[in-house]
Parts: sequence; C-alpha cells; structure tokens
Amino acid sequence: MAGDKDRSYAHSDDDIPLAAGAPGREWQQHQQRRPLIDMVTNEWQKNFHSDSDDDDDFFYAEKRNWYTPAVITLLVHSSRRVPRRVQRTVCIGLGFLVAAWLGWRWLLQPYWHEQSSFAEAVSGSPRWGVYGSNARPSFDDMVHVKQLDPSLLPGSAADNQRLVFVGDVHGCKDELVDLLAKVNFHPTSDHLILTGDMVSKGPDSPGVVDFARDMQASCVRGNHEDRVLLTHKSLKMALADANSSKTLSEDEVRNAGAKKDKKLARSLNGKQIEWLQQCPVILRVGTLPGMGQVVVAHAGLVPGIELERQDPYQVMNMRSVDLETKVPSEGRDYAPWDKYWNFFMSHVPNPDNRVTIVYGHDSKRGLNIRKHSRGIDSGCVRGGKLTALVVEADPKGGPVQQSIVSVKCKDYKNKDKAGAKKKDTKGQAQLEEEY
Repeated sequence: MAGDKDRSYAHSDDDIPLAAGAPGREWQQHQQRRPLIDMVTNEWQKNFHSDSDDDDDFFYAEKRNWYTPAVITLLVHSSRRVPRRVQRTVCIGLGFLVAAWLGWRWLLQPYWHEQSSFAEAVSGSPRWGVYGSNARPSFDDMVHVKQLDPSLLPGSAADNQRLVFVGDVHGCKDELVDLLAKVNFHPTSDHLILTGDMVSKGPDSPGVVDFARDMQASCVRGNHEDRVLLTHKSLKMALADANSSKTLSEDEVRNAGAKKDKKLARSLNGKQIEWLQQCPVILRVGTLPGMGQVVVAHAGLVPGIELERQDPYQVMNMRSVDLETKVPSEGRDYAPWDKYWNFFMSHVPNPDNRVTIVYGHDSKRGLNIRKHSRGIDSGCVRGGKLTALVVEADPKGGPVQQSIVSVKCKDYKNKDKAGAKKKDTKGQAQLEEEY
C-alpha cells in the first residue's frame, strides 16, 4: 500500500503533480487535452514569436492609416454585430440614392432644361426679332404651298379611302413597289403622298418619277429635287442665247451645278421635270380626326409661323432651330425642330388649331413618331428601310387609324462606293501598264 501511495505521487520533471485523491484516469485525460507546446519549459517557449507578425509589418507598412488587419477585423466584427436586415436596408437606400442622382444627372436635368428653354421660347420675346416677319423673296418657278383635293381624304370606313405617306425613296423603285404591295395599295381608292427626295443617290430615279406619275401621287419638293431642278435650269440657260441678261440668283447658284446633279438632270425627260416642278414645298393635306390639321414638308417647319411665310430653303433642309431667334438651321447645333414643334403644338389652346406634320429628310434619326409629327425617313438608300404611314378612317367613327409599314432595302450607297473603288483600282492598273 505504501508503495502504491508513493507511485501515485511520483512524477517526472515534465509532469504536473496530480492532486491528492484524483484518479489516475482523469489525470491521463487532462494530459491529453492540453497542447504539447504548453508542456515545454525551455528558453524557446519564453521567447516564442510568430513569423506572420514580420510579414504584416512588411506588407501593411504603407497602409497602416486605413488598411490594416486590425481595421479589417474591426469592420468585420462590427458588421457581424449589425443585423442583416439593417445592412440590407442601408444598401438599398444607398443604391436608391445613387440611382436617383444618376437619373437626375443624365435624364431629368437635361429634360427639365430642354422643356424650360422651349417654354421660354414660346412665351418670351426673341432676342433678334421674329422669324418670318421679314420680306420673303418670291420664286416664280416654285410652288410654295398647295392644298390637297379634299375628296382624297378618308371620309368613312365604307369608302375604303386611305392616305399612304412614304418617306425618302431616293431612286429605289423596286422597294417602293414592294412597299405598296405590302400595304395592298389600290390606286382607285388609296392615294400616295411622297415626302420628298424621291430622286438621287439610288439606282432608278427616272423610274420612281414615272411610277409616281402613273399612281397620280402627290408630293413635296425635297432638297434633292430642288438641286436637280436648279441644275436643269442652269443647263437650260447655258444652252440659251449667250447674250441673254438673265442670271441665276444666289440661292440657285449655291444649290446647282454638282456633277451628279448634272448627270441626273440630263437623265430626266421633259415630262419628268415638269412633274417634279409641280411638287410644292408644303402640302396642306386637310383636317383628320385625331391628327388635327395635317401638312407635309420634306425637312420641317418652324411653329407659330404661317405656311406662306416659311423659308422654302429651310423647309427643305432644316434639322434644328435656334430658340432665341427662331431661325432654323440645316445643322444640329440647336434644339431639334421636331421637339420644339411638339412642345409648341401641345400648348396651343384650341385642339382644332394644332397641326401634325409628316416629313422625311433626317435618315440619321430614322423613324421618329411623335404626337404632332411623323418622321418617316428610315434610310432606305443606305440599306435601311422604306417606310409608309397608312392613314384610314375608323370603323366606329373615331380618330383615324394610323399604322407604320416598312420593307427592307438594299445598300446602294456602299455598293456604289465599292464599284467606284474597283473602277479607280482598274484605272490605276491601266495607267501603270502604260507607263
């Protein structure tokens, strides 16, 4: 017994004495639970340090001010203490504030400034006078405004009368034929109205003119018809008596004489030229339920100015309007004329006096349908589409029904460029062979 008692208290220098009366098995379990490193008693244990501390000092030396393990740990622990619901609410709130700022910066603020400038242009007085009050020069060889025959307007659903407005054809006769076939055009009941630029650029300008004449279509003069007609006039004058004192005006000289225009003018016969000359600059269509008064112009109009006072050149070429002077421009440096037009018409008190304009000319903007304007030039000659606006009476007697119909076009512009490049390459090869 005494020997057993001595053995129970015997221990080595590396052992921790077992308390009196403690079972041997509990002592063994206690030893197994403790890490072995805690049992080391040499000098290395006292001076122990981790290599990771040196690594932290090296890698985070330049970032102690904002990005240290302690700061990251603090942020992680702090985020764990905040409930997930609060975190989601904060994130959603921040996202909403960012979205609201971006929406104001890129959408609402530009729109607000635009609407404010429109309102000031409508109600305020212009800085440099009123556009349209100046004396407009008269052109004897140009029809300024023409009225469409009222019998051609859609009266009721029973007569099946429709108006088919077609955008810039530019000599694409095949596409024009396909488009009219797609809308089931009937010459006896439907009426075709072309919005200008029927000729030039495309493959068959004379064919388009002949087809329009056969369909007894209405038209307006576009900037390309104007050029061709002025060029034809200059060629005709050149063939006249050399002693004649008649000369071209400044407008006529500026828009006539290009090489392509001369070639096209020579390709048109007398009847085709005569038909183009009778196309007015502005066509009054009439009043249609739901559209108000409808007019057709190739490029655009300045609101608040009588049709007879509109500048013919700008009607065929305009793209923007200076809101201070009300002077239109063929460039894009000012406000888009169609936006100003729609703002102006929406503030006309009497709906019967509001005017809807159907136009072409601006293929870069493409199809542009607004409440008081219909832009239907969709870039056919450049491989885009040829578009028609079909207007017909409502069976129930309400506002007229309007539909947009388009057909795909070939890219004649790039085709011509490729052909010209091939021709130039061939000519250069021949020139090199000669020398």
